[in-house]
Amino acid sequence: MTAPLMRTARRVMMALGIGRQTADTNEAPNTPTVQVALAAGELRSDVPVMQEYGLASRPVPGSDLFVAFIGGDRTRGVVIATGDQRGRPKDLQPGEVCLFHPSTGSRIWLKTDGSIAIAPFNGKTAVTGDLTASGTITGNEVVAQGVKLSSHEHSNGNEGQDTGPPV
Repeated sequence: MTAPLMRTARRVMMALGIGRQTADTNEAPNTPTVQVALAAGELRSDVPVMQEYGLASRPVPGSDLFVAFIGGDRTRGVVIATGDQRGRPKDLQPGEVCLFHPSTGSRIWLKTDGSIAIAPFNGKTAVTGDLTASGTITGNEVVAQGVKLSSHEHSNGNEGQDTGPPV
């Protein structure tokens, strides 16, 4: 094989790599960067992490990284995908989509039947702003400005007597 052809073949072989993140993500630059341990002890620092528009995550040390090296040049890498096998949900059905938090297990789950399940690890979900529902809201308790629906009474609702709590 001629030298130029061999050089081209080597660059093609070196264009992609799978590695593991070794340190915390550097969030200081406009595009976050990571340190990546690749095969054969190769270590690359300050590798930019590209993410999908409108989505942001901060991978942690130990995360899997898929790196593309521009023109096969191992000094010019860009992380194009991240994952973490340690917390990936394993109960998804074919076709389901899940946004999940690897260390806590919190998730927003788009299920095959068309339903959406929101399952926070600590049982708390916060909504800032107005919330409108076109269907039935079912729950164990409703509290509005400190007043519980289950024990709320009205004055003068029953010929001047308190109505008593809901039954």
